[in-house]
Amino acid sequence: MTERTPNRLPDEDIQAAMRAMSGYIDITTDDFREIFELAHEHAIRRLFCCMDVPHLMRRDFSALKPDQTLTEAAEQMALMHAHTLPVVDENGLVLGDVSEWNFLQGYGADTFFSLIFRLMAHDQRFIDYCERTLVREIMTQPAVTLPEQGTFADIARAFHQVEEKRLPVVDAQNHLVGVVMRRDFLERFHWEEWL
Repeated sequence: MTERTPNRLPDEDIQAAMRAMSGYIDITTDDFREIFELAHEHAIRRLFCCMDVPHLMRRDFSALKPDQTLTEAAEQMALMHAHTLPVVDENGLVLGDVSEWNFLQGYGADTFFSLIFRLMAHDQRFIDYCERTLVREIMTQPAVTLPEQGTFADIARAFHQVEEKRLPVVDAQNHLVGVVMRRDFLERFHWEEWL
């Protein structure tokens, strides 16, 4: 039995594949391995060519300002159908982000925005909390961000790190330039090609 090295197609698998092929092929196991590795690299590039930050980033995004009230932030998030929005300063630098969880944390709730609007309509204590609390007081810092030229691995790692539905994309100086949405990332997998 040949010794296996990590990430290398074993000789016995190559020989089994060559025996299973109809007809005669005049190549060595090393030739077959080279063809296989080149084909594998090509397939990976083809399948994941558009799975990086530049291809997935949306530039039509919304961001919160740290001095907004939670009432203003809730309205903006609802209009954007956003569960999370980045918080940026006047120069566009990403300071943090606000999600549903952050929004309701100070109120002792952990639910969806439909509850927020029911509470706003019927609960004066909640209305007062939203009017007197600023975004800067509840945002998560630092925000998990993606580099502008980020790779598939960067996106996968970031979405694994946080349970957000969208992640801010920043340039080298940490200025907000776009967002990547989890939905867009997952839709690009073309699952039908794998089935």
